[in-house]
Amino acid sequence: MAAFWDRREKPYVLIVFALPFVWMFSSLLMGQYFPDPGKLLMRLSGIWASVFVVAVMAMTLIGKFKPLKAINRYRRFIGLTAFFYGLLHFVIYLVLFAGLSWTWISSDLVEKPYIYVGVAALLIMAVLAITSTKKMVRALGKKWKPLHRLMYVAAIGVIAHLWWQVKDDVSLAVYFSVLLVPLLIVKIPTLPTYKKLFNKK
Repeated sequence: MAAFWDRREKPYVLIVFALPFVWMFSSLLMGQYFPDPGKLLMRLSGIWASVFVVAVMAMTLIGKFKPLKAINRYRRFIGLTAFFYGLLHFVIYLVLFAGLSWTWISSDLVEKPYIYVGVAALLIMAVLAITSTKKMVRALGKKWKPLHRLMYVAAIGVIAHLWWQVKDDVSLAVYFSVLLVPLLIVKIPTLPTYKKLFNKK
């Protein structure tokens, strides 16, 4: 019964998580972001990517409360959504902001080093997305959990990415730091389990 209910819920959860994308895409088609759609869409997609990073980081703690334990079944889905919006953020930069111009991109790589941190966080989330299937969970065995704790590193990358690009408005960096830093402080003590990945007897 629980599995049936889970399958029945999934389309609705997918719709809810897709709403920010639908809103951004429809607004773009209606011309609301012109004359510079790339800049605003990068900001919006970055905000939603950060929102879902906070959500996936908070899942472990939230799921420990018995009345909210059922929410754990959406942890993987939320992580994939964070990756989706992070990837969308990157694609918007390449296509709408930089116009697929290598001259523009190479200039940004010199002038905006926070891009490297953002890409590193995205690559980590890509690895976690690829290894999130049940097949990969079985294949990795005991290595799966330590590998997926790299999400903490990605979260640190998100914070660094936000602060490094600050010019005048620090509000976004402050908001997400207030949400993510306490979660990292609580969870980072579990990171020594990484030794199991590298110190085989």
